Amino acid sequence: PQLLDRMHVIDFDQSRMAKLRGMGLQCTYGDISSADVLEHAHHGTPRLVISTIPDSMLRGVTNKHLVKVAKQVWPECQFIAAADSPEQAKVLYNAGADYVLRMAKLCAERLHELLAENRRQAMGGGELQEIFDRFRDKDK
Repeated sequence: PQLLDRMHVIDFDQSRMAKLRGMGLQCTYGDISSADVLEHAHHGTPRLVISTIPDSMLRGVTNKHLVKVAKQVWPECQFIAAADSPEQAKVLYNAGADYVLRMAKLCAERLHELLAENRRQAMGGGELQEIFDRFRDKDK
């Protein structure tokens, strides 16, 4: 909840604004690829800018462009972007992203963590379904 007070979402879908505001988020309607929209949405320099949508889901813009525009407007900001592949991640790092999320990598890391934490039960004949159920409930 405390983090939500410090977040500001920029979205091009006006129908989401009421829901976001209802969650306690500040939000602005606009094109995130526009330097003018970024400048007017947040005065000063944000510490962190996050693009959670990989290029495969974006329309008319790429994360590479978003990184460049954000760094142009806010040179001191940290930028986290999302990528579909290691190749896209490399492009984003080269464009100035400070960190790149890859969903496949995050899923693999989560699965490794789940199995490593419970390997004795998983490999020793324990009830694997109980482990999966417990973690599934946490993820809901």
